[in-house]
Order: sequence, then C-alpha cells, then structure tokens
Amino acid sequence: MSGREVGSVLLEVVNVSKKFGPVQALDGVSMEVRSGEVHALLGENGAGKSTLCNIISGMLKPDSGEVRLNGRRLVLGSTRDAFRNGIAMVHQEFMLIPDLTVAENIALFHEGDSRLLLNKNELKRSVERLMSDFGLRIDLDVRVGDLSAGEKQKLEIIKALMREVRLLILDEPTSIITPIEARELFKTVRKMAEAGKSIILVTHRIDEVLE
Repeated sequence: MSGREVGSVLLEVVNVSKKFGPVQALDGVSMEVRSGEVHALLGENGAGKSTLCNIISGMLKPDSGEVRLNGRRLVLGSTRDAFRNGIAMVHQEFMLIPDLTVAENIALFHEGDSRLLLNKNELKRSVERLMSDFGLRIDLDVRVGDLSAGEKQKLEIIKALMREVRLLILDEPTSIITPIEARELFKTVRKMAEAGKSIILVTHRIDEVLE
C-alpha cells in the first residue's frame, strides 16, 4: 500500500470463482482496492493471480460472484468495456504495433478528444504533460519495434493514463525489465497513487512489495 492515507473503496471483488475444465482456478475470492492505494496481489505461479486480474479487466467472465466499481456491479464483456469504466491492465506481453511510432500507437488506442487523433502536435503536447506529471520519459517519434522492454511498458502505462484510468493492473511488471527500469517504474507507481489512482501490483517477489 502507499504511504499516504488512502480513500474510499474503488473496487470490490465478491466471492468470485472460475473453473477451466476440471481445474478450479479461483474459489470464492474476495478483495477490496481503495482509491490511491497500491494493492499487492501475491502468490506463486498457478495460484490464480492472472485469472483474477483478467476477470477484473474484462478478458474473462467469472463463473460466479461479481466485481463492483464504486459500489456498482460491473458486467464486462471485453477489455474495451473495462477501459470505458477506467480499468486497464498492462500484461507481460505488450499490445503494441511495432511498425508504428510511439505517438501513432497512442493515437490509435486513444478514445478521448478527437482533435488529438487529427492534430499530431496537440497529441504530443498532451502526452508530454502527462509524462511530466508521472515521471515517464519516452521519445514519441521512435518506432515501437526499436524500444526496449522497459520503454514498451512505459508506453502501455501512458496509453492507460491517456484514457484517464482509475485502476491500473500491472501483471508481474518487473519480470522483463532491468533493475534500473524497475526503480523508475516504482517511482511512477507512487506518483499515480499520490494522484488518487489505484494500482494492483501482481508479483511473487516479497522485496518488491516491501519497497
């Protein structure tokens, strides 16, 4: 959790279960995430962490139980539905188009002000302001295929922040980046929490949680 006082309950997972054939991936799982909170989701490989996050982010539907946002039941049919409700997930496998630039990838997935899609300079100014606010730095004119894993992760976070996400799920975010990039990531996570956003940090590394 963040070091500051956190706010009201943003997300509630209530008695969620999910089965894949004979495998019970989740069995009556409940949790709460508050606004401005960094919530660690711990467990060994195969414990069901990613399954739970895929349900919260609209990639899977639970067999039973429900997810609530601000006390209202969420029925998500896709990740697009989750985005519209302010929920995004950054996966270990990035959802980017390598032959396009950073700015073009952001524009392609942005559903806000249509002027940003048509005006390249205005889009860049908007992204620059956001990067300054959250301690992110990436060249907007670089081809995505030429980015490092850490830079691609930053881009996924920027895409989510451009859609004014309220809850960001980071699935094992340090598994593919360098220690220096991990320290930069945690600085960004703290800034997001200070701005009132909620973060679910999926990991099996205790040292990351303590940090």
